[in-house]
Amino acid sequence: MGKNEYQTGPRHGAARNGAGSSRRQGQSTARHGTGSRGTGASRPRREPLQDNYYYEEPPRGWQEGDSFQDISSYSSPAKRRADQRAMEEERAASRRRSSGRQSREISSGRPQKKRASWGKRIALTCLALVVLLGAGVVYLFGSLLSGLTMTTITSDPDALGIQTGVQSDPKIINVALFGLDAREEGETSRSDVVMILTVDKRHHTLKLTSILRDSEVYIDGYGWDKITHAYAYGGPELAIRTINQNFNLDIQDYVSVDFYQMADIVDAFGGVDMDLTAEEAAALNENLWNLEQETPGTVAYGDYIPSTDGTVQLVYGEYQAGTYHLTGNAAVAYARIRYIDSDDVRASRQQKVLSALLYQLKKKNIFQYPSLIRKVSSLCETSLDVGNMLGMAPILLGGLKLETLSIPGEEEQAYGAYLDSGAWVYEYDLTAASQHINRFIYEEESPYYTGAE
Repeated sequence: MGKNEYQTGPRHGAARNGAGSSRRQGQSTARHGTGSRGTGASRPRREPLQDNYYYEEPPRGWQEGDSFQDISSYSSPAKRRADQRAMEEERAASRRRSSGRQSREISSGRPQKKRASWGKRIALTCLALVVLLGAGVVYLFGSLLSGLTMTTITSDPDALGIQTGVQSDPKIINVALFGLDAREEGETSRSDVVMILTVDKRHHTLKLTSILRDSEVYIDGYGWDKITHAYAYGGPELAIRTINQNFNLDIQDYVSVDFYQMADIVDAFGGVDMDLTAEEAAALNENLWNLEQETPGTVAYGDYIPSTDGTVQLVYGEYQAGTYHLTGNAAVAYARIRYIDSDDVRASRQQKVLSALLYQLKKKNIFQYPSLIRKVSSLCETSLDVGNMLGMAPILLGGLKLETLSIPGEEEQAYGAYLDSGAWVYEYDLTAASQHINRFIYEEESPYYTGAE
């Protein structure tokens, strides 16, 4: 109770005897009674009580709102000390409650800054590190790709021939790969190699779909023609549009490289090991010799496959089947073999060269990647940006598997025909081919999926 109440309030005995009970009024209990101080007394007035308590003035430090119990007289010293401790604890609790009320009053009038929890601090620190690390990776990757020729093509789906309702999947990325037959730098060229690279994050697989260069397709503005001509007519945009329109795909980016650059890429990987038949070894050497006639000084003696006597015999040489380590020039010459069998076997050789490069990549350690990326990036042209390439990096550099498909195959029942110009082409059911490619790329997500092939 307050100081005024203390000075005029009921005596402890009165409180115990009925109507003025301090227990009912929320004041001190009978055990810790209240009283009043006499007026004009030279010292505190002492008044005996039933339980040996008597009243004195409040102790030093007493404030308005403090409770006060007189414990000046006890029948037991131990009891006095116990009550003293209890009283001190109650005072301390009262001060803490008062301090809390003041803090809340200040907080209600003026917003107080809350200290961030350690959990939040750690989370913010981790976020900052991730952002910095991500920025560093992008910067590093960007510097490694500084020599890459990066182009911009339209992002308009209609302009790229992407049809309404075409199947797509955010975990499956399709990129067009073009191998150009340019003989000189800057020359407008056909795409001697037409492939679709599928980065399948859903199945952790790389997929290569080869479309034979002599496939007859419809090219906007040019009518029915060989697919290899689309790149020469309108560059990568028309080539992508032609693939999307004829095979109902959602390709939006490309990578192109000419055959001279492809040789340098193979050399950057350290060459490739290939299994050759005796006939392929002879045809490879013939292609190397033709390349040397076109661009003297390009081919070195070590590019040729030695004949059985250890020499290079282009006319009378005899060769044997076996595994050979091919240089860049030799690998390109191998990929261009076509007259000893057929164009679809030629496409298979191209896939084998890319597969051999991936095998070489797996054998390299992570410290060899920067130098390799720097060498290869300067030899390619692409519409992919750094963010796209970073997104594909984990599967390209990880423990991946490679699957391949060539179109047309047996399913498409292709046959040879001649255009009005006299050019020989493959004709086949493009709808069946589209469904075959869709099934190969999207697997169980494809409406044409019939089970593992």
